[in-house]
Amino acid sequence: MRPNFVVFVVDQMQARSLSLHGHPDVKTPNLDQLGREGISFARAYCNNPVCMPSRATLLTGLTPRQHGCLTNGNKVPEWLPTLPAILKQHGYVTHAVGKLHHQPVGSVSKGGEMEFSWESRERWERGEITSLPQGYYGYEATELVGGHVDCYGDYLSWLEQELPGGGRALLREGSYAKNEQYDQNWKIDLPERLHYNRWIARRSSAFLESLRSDQPFYLWCSFPDPHHPFAACRPYSEMYPPEKLTLPEHWDTEADPIDFLKGLRDVHPGHSDFDEPVLREILSQTYGMISHVDSCIGEVLGKLKQLGLYENTVITFMADHGEYLGSHRLLTKAEWPWEELFNVPFLWKSPGSTAQGVQPEAVVSLLDFVPTVLDFAGIAPSCLDTRGVYSAKPWGLPGRSLRAAVESGAALEPRPALIEYDEDWYAPETTRLRSLVLEQYKLTLFTNTEEGLLFDLAADPYEQRNVWSEPQYQQLRWEMTERLLRELIRTDRLDTCRMTGA
Repeated sequence: MRPNFVVFVVDQMQARSLSLHGHPDVKTPNLDQLGREGISFARAYCNNPVCMPSRATLLTGLTPRQHGCLTNGNKVPEWLPTLPAILKQHGYVTHAVGKLHHQPVGSVSKGGEMEFSWESRERWERGEITSLPQGYYGYEATELVGGHVDCYGDYLSWLEQELPGGGRALLREGSYAKNEQYDQNWKIDLPERLHYNRWIARRSSAFLESLRSDQPFYLWCSFPDPHHPFAACRPYSEMYPPEKLTLPEHWDTEADPIDFLKGLRDVHPGHSDFDEPVLREILSQTYGMISHVDSCIGEVLGKLKQLGLYENTVITFMADHGEYLGSHRLLTKAEWPWEELFNVPFLWKSPGSTAQGVQPEAVVSLLDFVPTVLDFAGIAPSCLDTRGVYSAKPWGLPGRSLRAAVESGAALEPRPALIEYDEDWYAPETTRLRSLVLEQYKLTLFTNTEEGLLFDLAADPYEQRNVWSEPQYQQLRWEMTERLLRELIRTDRLDTCRMTGA
């Protein structure tokens, strides 16, 4: 019997924010239980720390260089094979609720006319788009929540019917309390039952109820939280008293180890513009957002159990990328390649699995998501091939299946995680970096400077000592640089269809 799949995704959450991983403050009882029944990869990494390229990797199984969505504001190429499309071809019902972000949300603010986007906020708000098309990137049906806190899409259409003018309650101007020092932090004055997180849970449950018992399914259940703005609704907005929260390590230290990163403080001053009271309020609302999502995940898990689907469903929880959340005196996401941004939650529970608890050592990445789902579904990765005619062995996907580790706790062969970042939207120059993460060490190279970063994560998990130039690490530095080069070659583009031998 083929398993079902429920994929829970959040936006902009670091792995350290899980109580399962030892966070002293955050309460996530449903995710903790899921981690105890399954396995949590504590050393999981996104392959790009920005929403759209990371989500394109979860959709296609490809690196950003391969699928072409290098940063936000790109469009995931519509001709690429996608995981939901392949599953649909093999008899699965595919459905998406919540955030997708496969096409641009914003408008062009630097001149010119923006190419048509199905997820354009302006077009939804003008009424030009009222739903995503059937078959959107392989989903038979979608129920969209676009944006962050200030949402649009199918959810907002529903909210305005339930509570005319309710969209204003999500905004800062409609809040019941707001941080006067930081404009990205407030408390939402909207009943919890009308909040987008609860709507996503209810619509996901409604989809599960609509299925026939013999229909295998793939459900993408994606929450916009805890991405900034940092804003929760009651009771979660009042759950974490700011004065009682543990501050992140080195929150008040701008210890950028190279000149290029130091210079970015002037380019992006907003990322560092906070003091302790502001940070405590931000932490309070962020943790409330996380606990709210946890409650909503609990509702969907409960529905799976009620319908008798839980025992035959592969369940995973992950974030598309992390969040600085005060560490290194930074907020949100940007060019600083710290663990808080790269290291993401990655929980798996499979039918009959014996692997349980936190896996603290094995390095995995979001590139492994698609191969793992295909393996559980009994579908060969070659179904995603775009190369065409050739006589050599198919190259396959750049990630690997984690099924054996998920099912039985089998040891994984060491493999590095590769992270890419290419951002050309902000002055004065395009920032390009590549990072390679091993079990103990992390290397980062930039095109912007000949300086680099090398950290011993075992001895220095908060990355306070850059050993790039220290003599005793030079051999390791060159070995890792070579491994990075080989990994870039291994995962370079191989998507253009070959028709003949010449």
